[in-house]
Amino acid sequence: MVWTVQRGDGRRVGAIVEAMKKLGAPADGRIFLNGRPAELSESVDPGDRVELYPRRDGTTAPEEVRVLAQRDGIVLAFKPAGLPTETTRLGEDSLVSALLSHFKGGKLHAASRLDAMVSGVVTCTLGRDAARRIEAHREEGKIERVYLAIAKGRLMGEGEWDAPLARVTDRAGRHRSVPEAHGAKDARTRYRVVATTDEATLLELRPVTGRMHQLRAHAAHAGHPLYGDRRYGGPTSLIAGDGSVLAADRIALHAWRVALPHLRAEAPAGATLAGWWRALGGRLDDHPAFNAG
Repeated sequence: MVWTVQRGDGRRVGAIVEAMKKLGAPADGRIFLNGRPAELSESVDPGDRVELYPRRDGTTAPEEVRVLAQRDGIVLAFKPAGLPTETTRLGEDSLVSALLSHFKGGKLHAASRLDAMVSGVVTCTLGRDAARRIEAHREEGKIERVYLAIAKGRLMGEGEWDAPLARVTDRAGRHRSVPEAHGAKDARTRYRVVATTDEATLLELRPVTGRMHQLRAHAAHAGHPLYGDRRYGGPTSLIAGDGSVLAADRIALHAWRVALPHLRAEAPAGATLAGWWRALGGRLDDHPAFNAG
């Protein structure tokens, strides 16, 4: 169940959850606030989005999670939007917990992370040797990451966004990356326009550095926030060609490809993002991620 906070609904996540339960939401569920795992004590503001999902049985891996490639303890796995990369203090399911079930235990760790409402390829390691290899590849610049994004407005050509980013926390306890603020660190994102419509731009993004929310913050700073990215000013709905309104209920960002020495994987962008791009006037043959099986 999804609840958009209105004035008078309450000032804490807990109050919203209680209201949702009265309407039939699961009594013991996984809670998200604006796309990230949340706690009952956190503050909410009008316009915030609270989501409550049934708690999954942690003994089996969710059907959507799958291993895409594996070699010498390095695992490239697909994470669907809505699932955290790692288990938080609330104990909800995550990509890591699903993979632990798949591999029947072991010391598995996420070597890269995607925000909960972002989909795509995540790099994980089984054991310390694999973790050391990943760190060496990272230091040597041998890891290629390519993301697909749908951004508001029309952008042309290709280039690099290099606004330094600082991690800040707002009064509701939400983390954000703010460009060129006090304590900002070097951040660089390469972008390439794949296709445009009257309303939107389809982008390939390649992070050079790895700051929190880097791609989302850079796109917003450039004046082209991503669809569904409420935290950074992205559109929360879109109008299809037939006049129908579609809710942008996830972030239009997908980790399409990860390539390491001797290991590579690509993941299809899925029906939701493909449907949004078509609704915005794009074509499915604009990018291979929309047609991958």
